[in-house]
Amino acid sequence: MGNYCPAVMGRAKRLQRVLAGLALLAATGIGSTAPPATVGADSDSIGHDSIIRSPPPIQIDRATVGPLGSVSVIGDSVLHGAGRYSPTLVDRLAEQGWGPIRFRAGAGYSTGYFGRSPELTSTYWLAAWRDEGWNADNVIVNLGANDTEFCETDVDCAYRAIMHVVDDIGPGPYVWWPKVTKFYTHTDQANAWNAALDRVAAERSDFFTWDWPTELATGGYGSNDNTHLLPSSYPKRSQRMAEEFTNAVARARPVGGSVDLSVARSEPSTWVPIAPTRLVDTRTDAPGAQSVGDVLRLDLTDEVPTGTTAVALYVAAARPTGAGFLTAGPCGPAGESATVTFDASGPRGAPTVVAVDDSDDADDALAVCVSTGGPTGTTTDVVVDLQGAFVTGDDGMRLHPLEAPTRVADTRPDGATTELTLDAPTGASSLAVNIAVAGATAPGYVTAAPCGVEAPTANLNFRAGPPASAAAFVEVGDDGTVCITASTAVDLVADLTATFRPAPDGGAADGGLAFVAIEPLRMLDTRDGTGGWAPLHGAGQQLAITASPPWAAAVTGTLTMIRPRTTAYVSATNCADADPVASANAAAGATVSNALTTGVADAGVLCVLSSSISNTVFDATGWWADVAANA
Repeated sequence: MGNYCPAVMGRAKRLQRVLAGLALLAATGIGSTAPPATVGADSDSIGHDSIIRSPPPIQIDRATVGPLGSVSVIGDSVLHGAGRYSPTLVDRLAEQGWGPIRFRAGAGYSTGYFGRSPELTSTYWLAAWRDEGWNADNVIVNLGANDTEFCETDVDCAYRAIMHVVDDIGPGPYVWWPKVTKFYTHTDQANAWNAALDRVAAERSDFFTWDWPTELATGGYGSNDNTHLLPSSYPKRSQRMAEEFTNAVARARPVGGSVDLSVARSEPSTWVPIAPTRLVDTRTDAPGAQSVGDVLRLDLTDEVPTGTTAVALYVAAARPTGAGFLTAGPCGPAGESATVTFDASGPRGAPTVVAVDDSDDADDALAVCVSTGGPTGTTTDVVVDLQGAFVTGDDGMRLHPLEAPTRVADTRPDGATTELTLDAPTGASSLAVNIAVAGATAPGYVTAAPCGVEAPTANLNFRAGPPASAAAFVEVGDDGTVCITASTAVDLVADLTATFRPAPDGGAADGGLAFVAIEPLRMLDTRDGTGGWAPLHGAGQQLAITASPPWAAAVTGTLTMIRPRTTAYVSATNCADADPVASANAAAGATVSNALTTGVADAGVLCVLSSSISNTVFDATGWWADVAANA
């Protein structure tokens, strides 16, 4: 009937402890003979097992299908109250978006590694469910309090017992297993079991554990034995379990193909820096604050060189009265992309690179439009700064993506500062850099410019609190440096994604990449499956999306992180095997956008990684390729 660890206590003594535990369980109220709570599911059943009659095991089957997938839940008496007291764990999992769900918990249940009656083992029930055709995508296992009586403080024994269940579940499902607590005289047993859980989690990418001992000690739960909870505390634990399980395990799933890339595109263009120029500030300029549905048309004819196909802008919402978004791009029908997402908490800005509109009746007229979207009644002032242009021909500079984004500066080890100097790589005329601030205690702004040159406009506005970031194309000074300056002392971080260099004589194909502007095209939206992934972006999950045609070697666009569960970042790279660097940072529950310019892998693949559960959107505004490949 199973394997035995060495140096375990006698069977009679183990049985005595189990019986004592059952008596204590009844004293806490979990062993009440009152009927279990009604779950209110599509198809619920309460199973009664004749092996142990106080308390009876509980089985709940909820047939409702949720977007996050199916879940099996198996556990011992510690889990029993999560199926007995409403809202139950099944209720809370369904609220998070899981389903169908099968739940079973019973006093005395164990892993099945030791010689126990089959009906008291998790592997018995998991096998029985498989025989019924039930194979869940995810498994919650809440066991260990009984198995520790066999293993005592033997971590290897605990490891083997845990792996007995993991191996029985087999490859495919994610397994989430909370750590255990025990009466203070048996803390060493719990510690050994939890060390074994940590060992399994370190070895496997499909196994997750939760620090329940810390949660119990700090979360205000009621317990008479440091193992089981008082009835009033079980609904709270069910809520936390559902949240922590979702945060750890929820994943996007493939739901379709890539986006159609057959869109109109401009002629190949090269980068021409322009002294930053404020195009509009409706706080002082006509027509004033913008309402939802309003469109600002910005004439660029006198601001950019002849032959301009796209421009680099910094777009900001100032004094917003509610939630909404700004979209910058060619004039015409508004698309679905968003350049800046804002709310009433304060100003919000983001850089962008967008194609210009040359459809005006006037000869050589160039313009971009900024539209305001959101709920009816929202207003905001709009600030737009021009930072550079892309011009047809080889008179400007070409892009040279790095093999992988590289962190070139981080002041956090040395403390807050107001200025950071970057040494540009040899031969670079401009840098494509992502700038982040951390540890801000007051609102402020950051500028990036050649050292010794005063920057008249901001590249990043930040608030006190979580990190914020913004991308920029920055011209290199005569001394080969770029200066990043903050209005107040903060930690400054800089990640280099590419450099710009003059096009070589004759436009050699190996002399860098030219920019091909397109109208904003949504390549990824995990909310609705655009780009092939839904219904969310999982914590630590990397999504591979097609972000450009095969002839392109890099992509430019706007990357948006939507309401992450925790303060988090999203990273988009060319899938190189390197440490991730943040492309955008967002506070828990916030929505933040940032411009992105980075290389892509073969066939135009972009790898997008989120550090927290969130939704992720990427809108491409242009692709990069050598002229010969794009002809």
